[in-house]
Amino acid sequence: MNTTVVALTDIGFTRGERTILSGINWCVQRQQIAAILGANGCGKSTLLRIICGYLWPQEGQVRLLGQTLGEVPLAALRTRVGIVEATTIYPFDESMTAHEVVTSGYFAALTLGYITPTAEQWAHAEHTLAQVGLVHHANQLYATLSTGERMRCLLARALVRRPELLLLDEPTAGLDLPSREAVLATLARLHDQPDAPAIITVTHHLEELLPATTNVLLLSPQGTTIAQGPPDHTLTSANLTKTYSVPIQITHRQGRYSAHVDPQTWSELL
Repeated sequence: MNTTVVALTDIGFTRGERTILSGINWCVQRQQIAAILGANGCGKSTLLRIICGYLWPQEGQVRLLGQTLGEVPLAALRTRVGIVEATTIYPFDESMTAHEVVTSGYFAALTLGYITPTAEQWAHAEHTLAQVGLVHHANQLYATLSTGERMRCLLARALVRRPELLLLDEPTAGLDLPSREAVLATLARLHDQPDAPAIITVTHHLEELLPATTNVLLLSPQGTTIAQGPPDHTLTSANLTKTYSVPIQITHRQGRYSAHVDPQTWSELL
């Protein structure tokens, strides 16, 4: 059985005359937690969209779940992938409850107005809400959930079809500390399940990495690879300094990483 869910070979992507990504080689294995880190504009989100076939690289090859993109129909393959983008506005019907939003994930729909889910789908959607700690909010209007609760609801929506790969683009962006930690705790609980999907998270904050992260890809501001591999190999002060173009110090405690810049070097940012 092939254990590789994503294999990128010599990926290059340009927009107009600007090179966004160049020479990216990276693999992610089944049930692995992986992360793509880099400064704003380095191509992190672009790479995530290339992985799921929403963007097409001008160079290189993408293998997703054992299939080469461009050689197989994408629609069926995408049903095996869940994706949540924190910065995307999801214009759900304002009358939808959290339970209905999660159930809509079966149909990739923004309303259930013309759809009749099965009893099994309703039940599994409720079970998925319980997995993310929102079962007591099942009948609450999605629009009235807090920002953190909405993110966990979107996670549940992405999980209802039992994906083999979950792609998360800055899943804790804009959240306060307790809400961020609740989302991370939800992902950690998901990873502990026997049928857990592989998870790839895009972020530019080390604090958002799960302790179980075992595969990190660091991108330079020019969209090239600075380092890849396990966190203890990639997340060094030297590598992060190259990644963000400013002197960075790394702290590692109880499986969590954090980064800071010495105030004496702030002048280099101006």
